[in-house]
Amino acid sequence: MTTIEHYDIDGNELWWLSDGPGAHTDEPQDSEVVETSLKGRFRFAAESETEDGLRRPQLGALHAILAYRSTEEHEPITVVMPTGTGKTETMLAAYCHSPAQTLVVVPSDALRTQIAEKFVTLGILPRVRAVVGDFLCPAVLVLKSGLQTVDQVRQVLARSNVVVATAQVLDACSEEARLHLAKSCRRLFVDEAHHLGARTWRQVVELFDGREVVQFTATPYREDGRHLGGRIAYAYPLRLAQEHGYFARINYRSVIDLADPDRAVAIAAVRQLRADVEAGLDHLLMARVRSVERAKEIIKLYEELGSEFAPIRIDTGMAESTRSKHRNRLFNRESRIVVCVNMLGEGFDLSALKIAAIHDPQKSLAVTLQFVGRFTRVGNESLGEASAFVPLQVAGVDERLRKLYGEDADWNEVIRDLTEHGVGQEKDRTDFELAFGSVPREVAMRSIHPKMSTVTYQSNKLLSWNPESIYDLFDDRLLTTRIGINNKEKVAWWVSREATPVRWGDFSSFNELVHHLHVVHVDEAAGFLYINSTNNDSMHEDIAQAIGGDDVTLVKGEAVYRILSKVKRRVPTNVGLLDSVSRNRRFSMHVGQDVLHAWRGEGGTKMKTNIFAHGFADSRAVSFGASRKGRVWSHEQARDIHDWVRWVTQIGPTITDTSISLESVMSGFLLPEPARERPPYVPLSIEWPYQLVATFSERRKVSYKDQSFSLLDTELSLSNHTADQPLRFKLKTPGWELEFEFDFHEDDPPTIRPVAEDGQIVTPAGTGSLAAFLTANGLLITFEGETVLVEQGFLLRPDRERRLFPIDAIETIDWSNVDIKRESQGADRDPATIQHRAIQALSAEDEWEVVIDDDGPGELADIVLLKRTEDALEVLIAHCKYSSGDKPGARIDDLYDVCGQAMKMNRAKAIPELLTKRLFRREKQRQSSGKTGLIAGEIATLASIVREARYRTLNVSVAIVQPGMSKSLASEDMRALLGGTERFLVETHGMRLRVIANS
Repeated sequence: MTTIEHYDIDGNELWWLSDGPGAHTDEPQDSEVVETSLKGRFRFAAESETEDGLRRPQLGALHAILAYRSTEEHEPITVVMPTGTGKTETMLAAYCHSPAQTLVVVPSDALRTQIAEKFVTLGILPRVRAVVGDFLCPAVLVLKSGLQTVDQVRQVLARSNVVVATAQVLDACSEEARLHLAKSCRRLFVDEAHHLGARTWRQVVELFDGREVVQFTATPYREDGRHLGGRIAYAYPLRLAQEHGYFARINYRSVIDLADPDRAVAIAAVRQLRADVEAGLDHLLMARVRSVERAKEIIKLYEELGSEFAPIRIDTGMAESTRSKHRNRLFNRESRIVVCVNMLGEGFDLSALKIAAIHDPQKSLAVTLQFVGRFTRVGNESLGEASAFVPLQVAGVDERLRKLYGEDADWNEVIRDLTEHGVGQEKDRTDFELAFGSVPREVAMRSIHPKMSTVTYQSNKLLSWNPESIYDLFDDRLLTTRIGINNKEKVAWWVSREATPVRWGDFSSFNELVHHLHVVHVDEAAGFLYINSTNNDSMHEDIAQAIGGDDVTLVKGEAVYRILSKVKRRVPTNVGLLDSVSRNRRFSMHVGQDVLHAWRGEGGTKMKTNIFAHGFADSRAVSFGASRKGRVWSHEQARDIHDWVRWVTQIGPTITDTSISLESVMSGFLLPEPARERPPYVPLSIEWPYQLVATFSERRKVSYKDQSFSLLDTELSLSNHTADQPLRFKLKTPGWELEFEFDFHEDDPPTIRPVAEDGQIVTPAGTGSLAAFLTANGLLITFEGETVLVEQGFLLRPDRERRLFPIDAIETIDWSNVDIKRESQGADRDPATIQHRAIQALSAEDEWEVVIDDDGPGELADIVLLKRTEDALEVLIAHCKYSSGDKPGARIDDLYDVCGQAMKMNRAKAIPELLTKRLFRREKQRQSSGKTGLIAGEIATLASIVREARYRTLNVSVAIVQPGMSKSLASEDMRALLGGTERFLVETHGMRLRVIANS
């Protein structure tokens, strides 16, 4: 039994042990007497199978600290020990080995109390005989208020050996008191250093310049994701902590639910708690939130979903007496669910907290996951594997998890990602990763996202597969002890380190160390070997021969340009030329407006060395670059190695396909021409560039006369559909609309100006002119004849015959009792409208899961129908347009607007999550105001579709609904307009066009 006494010194407390091993008398002994009693009493008592002692990580860390002391370094060091391996006892051992006045800085009041209790009793050290003989435990000053004078410092230090304080209390001290306190202490220990911000850490450490500074942490990264300062002197691997029983495997689940993510996380976590308790495990659930307000909100969820576990809150929004009472309820299992704001800051030290529901995961997950993963020294029989539940907004790769793997590759072995992927690409990705029999421990494979780039080799013989030859080829240049090898898919990857001379001087004593990623895939069936490397100075023939055999040959020359044949509506953006005559300008690179001159004016003396182009392939926007030297690349970045392998297998068969003539490749480009004057065509649609749409958020707003709206709620519409009037458009919001006009210039790209008044663009960076924002980012306008004015101010015009939409492909439905001049059904769902009849007809065609009336400002379409098949998401988007006449006819004006709306849909498919999330967002807004656009299905079904959109194949059909068009009277010009719209949709994003008209 131990008894701790304490008395008050000007609002601070001096603690000492009055009963137990190392006890003082009724009064604390002088600090020098305590230090003398501890000298020579420490033993390196190692844990064994039969006896308790210091654990392997504790002894390893202690030796690292002693090595640091022996060198008398002035640089702070960091000791990284996963939660549960015994950081505090390591700190005690480091003190006892060489007792001296020590300042210990902790991040919270609760931890200040815990650390003080440990130091005043020396924790387990006496029991495991790491401290032996007659000794006194240190007297501990618990600093609770700021010291203001040097005399105060001298008074509190007279009988204390260890001072425990928070950074906030140190900051409350006067400068002279703080300096004297630091000067009086021989060393500084920083506990849980990852909690300290960079500025606070620097201020504390600077106080101990030239003296021993050791920071103890579970992770070398601060909560803001940045690396801690100081040299890492010791880091005990997470994988060993798990192997040796200090740490449980963590089952990690991303919970995806857009309708109510908090409820979804809570349901999953409570379900896990019930299962664990029923299995006889003594587990508790910790729900972590970002604020006291959120804690008050979330506790209601757990009271509803897990009332039998008596959920409680523990946070700074309640009195300390209440927090203490609630902690005791956890300890005696009256409650099994706790909602907290900052788990470590609240002082929880309970290894039964094995389930984490992380409702607000803005910060690094490392500390939270370690917290639930740790085991106690004894009593592990009633504890099982840990579980963590984290909300995820979009299905697919959890970026927080990827970042965690980047912090420490050992997380790859500790965490088991049990997120339900289940379909299509995600299942393939998981199977691909599991097929790696050999994986480097130093680098987490899931943190690797290679560039889409390759050089391609082929052989007249069967390609070999000798990935182990890389060990001999790279030898000591390998960063990892093992390379990643997947013998099933024939994929290998590794990281090398290359020493190169610095570019700013001649030095033999040091150089630059560059790390390069290498990925190799052998497609045995097709006969190609692909190499991806961040080192672009070489074609890597040595790697190709080592893995594939000596007779491999690089595919190079003009044949490589065949890859560009895959790109429809291809536009060259970079062209390199080599002049065989001119010595002054042998090589030249052409971009922007210069591309047109380079392409047409190369003459007979210049040869293209490389071409980069963008366009469309496989129903999406793509880019490809090709070099005569043999390299093929894209601006895309792979999510992981699996993505790169899927991309690269198309390269070899295409560039070696002799049926693709180079002449057809070179003649098939859309050459960008500067738009120096208003194009003499009828404009059909205007839209935001999709790269800009991908960055839209609630934080970007447009404002006019004190009314602000998100860019997500804006709509662009053309002011007219004529070939000769000024090119004007309107930007519409739910509260106002403004008109703008394009101005064209001889030598510069078009600019955009307000016709009357300008609005403002509001971003986190500040406020500016809306017209200037539109000019800087550009807009995309599609004209008749498939002509497009792109955002950079260039015109793209395909040089080909127009296509007539087949008469037989025009569909008709029964329009009886419908006023063909009335488009929208409205809130009353008027059956005499075009939209209502179209909904009836289209809904009856299939078993759609969701049918939405999305009509209104900012609409995606008038009608959207969705359903899931095995691995796909089928979407039918319908645009309705009223007739300008009382009877059906051949009025081309009736088609301009609706064809333009259809063409906008090609961008919607570019980013599937944006398409479905926009639908979901708009429906939530409608329902919040007591309305709904749902004709069939529930919002929960729509939320489920949204979260799966990213990893389902998206199949989109677009329907133009115009009852004012007569199928029998349709003119060639009308059919040409429809044919151009159809070709545009098919070539860009593989979308099918349906035309629904009148008979």
